[in-house]
Amino acid sequence: MTWDEDRAGAVVRRVLARVDVPPSRVDPAAVVVAARRAERRRRRLTVTLAAATVLAIGLGSAVALGRDGSGRGMDEVVDRPSPRPTETRAAPALDQVRVRVSASPADCTTEQYDTPDDAYFPSLGAVDPSGRFLAGTSPVGDWRKKGFRTYLVIWDRGKANLVELSRAFQATVTAINSAGVAAGNRWDGDNRPDVPWAYRDGQVRNLPLPEGYRDVRAVAVDAAGEILGVAGGNGEKAVLVRWDAAAQTPPRVVTDPFGVFLGWAPDGTVAESVIPTGETAAVRISRPDGSALVQPAPPGWPLRRDAALQGDWLAGTVRGVGTEKSSPAQWNVGTGRLTVFVGLDTHRLDNVSTDRNGRLLVWMPRQDWFLVEPDGTARRIPRSLTGEGLTRGVLFDDAGRIYGGAVDENGRQWPVVWQCR
Repeated sequence: MTWDEDRAGAVVRRVLARVDVPPSRVDPAAVVVAARRAERRRRRLTVTLAAATVLAIGLGSAVALGRDGSGRGMDEVVDRPSPRPTETRAAPALDQVRVRVSASPADCTTEQYDTPDDAYFPSLGAVDPSGRFLAGTSPVGDWRKKGFRTYLVIWDRGKANLVELSRAFQATVTAINSAGVAAGNRWDGDNRPDVPWAYRDGQVRNLPLPEGYRDVRAVAVDAAGEILGVAGGNGEKAVLVRWDAAAQTPPRVVTDPFGVFLGWAPDGTVAESVIPTGETAAVRISRPDGSALVQPAPPGWPLRRDAALQGDWLAGTVRGVGTEKSSPAQWNVGTGRLTVFVGLDTHRLDNVSTDRNGRLLVWMPRQDWFLVEPDGTARRIPRSLTGEGLTRGVLFDDAGRIYGGAVDENGRQWPVVWQCR
């Protein structure tokens, strides 16, 4: 038997063992033979076809798997909870908080991490919930001598480790867990799709792709090392896929269709931004039991692709009040309430982040960064040890520590951690 024949036969036997087939004259061995013949005719017998053949003959009914796994290299039919009615809320209730800018800066301590000499400008991408691991990517420092290379930089308690991402012109790291397992995406050149990868035990490996999808991106890693990704392409709507911790086999489709990933809670709840047909943008929260909640976005709310859900909080901007062009805002997708902080003007630049406790970090053009408490008290973030300010691409861990960068006059960047009380 060929490898595909072995695989098809194994699937048939596994499905027959699980399915309670009514009495009939069906011979399981004949089903396996039929599957082999189909493989020789088509040269590519999918697992879905094998499972569908067994169910159709054994149960006397046709089962259309469609978006649940047909033609996508799935090892078995994905078990998902039956969809339940989706709850749709009204537009968020609006609260306004008047900002009071304190004359004193925020009470913060700072710690600067070293950067390897060969990593010239690391771009931070992820921090684990505990704050132990920080991850970023960087081009090679001296590309004229060493050529174009991209590195993954992992800081473990502030100590950097450099791992080359081979054949990557550009790369991003999107997530890292408290065991140091990281995931991200890299781009290998013109007319080539992003390639998802995982970093585990000091090595980077490409993640296997679901069949039939050209664009696949890793977006999150949970505590057990399982990885979520978003797959699309070939004219199909995007779907959410999940690799197991070993990441040796193609991922399973777990939500279909899918929008823009926002967050993945420990209980398996997934949040995404979507645009329902004929409606404004919204956040959809899908729970493990199959229920879902759709919360329409506030008018004019920018659902950024780089936004991250911190607990129930999303940060952004809305149209300003009075002379302000735009005001920082905080949206609690759990309670459905929107808080607008009046008195700060972001000048239509959406450089606003939030932590899990509802504190905002706001960049004010020509003024620096401000830490804004839920009661509206705003305090300037102090400069780092080098005298440089916080750069964009701010990250938070679960304790509310702030991870950013300081840049010197030559453009070299170092990660800096702010812990503010």
